[in-house]
Amino acid sequence: MRISLIVTALFFISAKVKAQHPKVPDTAGYCIIQENKEAFPKFYKLFHQLLANEPLLKQVTFINKKGKGPGFANPNGTVVLDLDFFINKKPRYDDNRLIVILYHEVGHLHYYKKTDRAKWNPEDSEKAAFEYSLLKTKEMAEAKDCLPLKTGLHFMLLRSQSNETSDPHVRALKRMVNEPLYAEYVAYQREVCK
Repeated sequence: MRISLIVTALFFISAKVKAQHPKVPDTAGYCIIQENKEAFPKFYKLFHQLLANEPLLKQVTFINKKGKGPGFANPNGTVVLDLDFFINKKPRYDDNRLIVILYHEVGHLHYYKKTDRAKWNPEDSEKAAFEYSLLKTKEMAEAKDCLPLKTGLHFMLLRSQSNETSDPHVRALKRMVNEPLYAEYVAYQREVCK
């Protein structure tokens, strides 16, 4: 029990530290998203759909911090987006990957909602978020847009091969890519997304 409490405390401290990156005023953040409507049209559309229709998404805030991940989610329903990924376009972060990332962050919100707080842990949260992004991008594939699913599967497999096992994303992916659910998504993508 004591270890569980320590892990939970570290999880929240980590989330709080992530939220303390240089904050960008909301109006400026939304303007940057708007300015990137043509560069990331699918992300832009999904971003606004989620703002309007995802009840667990209470707020989006923005930071500009080079060298960190593109997004974070907090248990209070806030998703934090790093505008550096929009201002300084990154070759490995195209429209499709940003969709996967946005769904991943919303997946964290679902994990926080569905999981008893005493059982929260970073690795399970990451795994749930990755699985949620695969579920949602498969729905996009069913609607004839396979690229987000293909992109998600590609980068998840790639990241699972990392040796950075201190990262809960990597630990979650090392588990996930060896499970039947992941194999089902791969099989679906191979069969449907030609």
